[in-house]
Amino acid sequence: MANVLIVDDDMDTLELASMILARAGHRVTPVYRGLDALVEVAKDRPDVILLDIMLPDMDGFSVARRLRTTFLDSPPILFFSALASPEDQNTGRALGNGYLVKPVRTNTLIESVQKIVEANRPVD
Repeated sequence: MANVLIVDDDMDTLELASMILARAGHRVTPVYRGLDALVEVAKDRPDVILLDIMLPDMDGFSVARRLRTTFLDSPPILFFSALASPEDQNTGRALGNGYLVKPVRTNTLIESVQKIVEANRPVD
């Protein structure tokens, strides 16, 4: 299906989201830090990035800004965070392609990733 990069500093969340999306047929690459995400995108551009905001080395908004300025064809970003304020959600939507507030239902996660992948597929 799709190549999904998951960036989250909570190992339980990282493992659970990885398992859910892998079972849905996606190829998943989990990483713990924002800088690791930048390295992964340079190595193998994912179809979508599931990106937490609170990371140990840099916040997810900074990761998104770096991706947008570093890569001409930056992958779509789906923010995935426990931060639920309207300000955080507005910032996430402005920098990315969607915003999910944790905890997220399994079906919502799968459907949200799929919608972004489908919306950003190259037209033949």
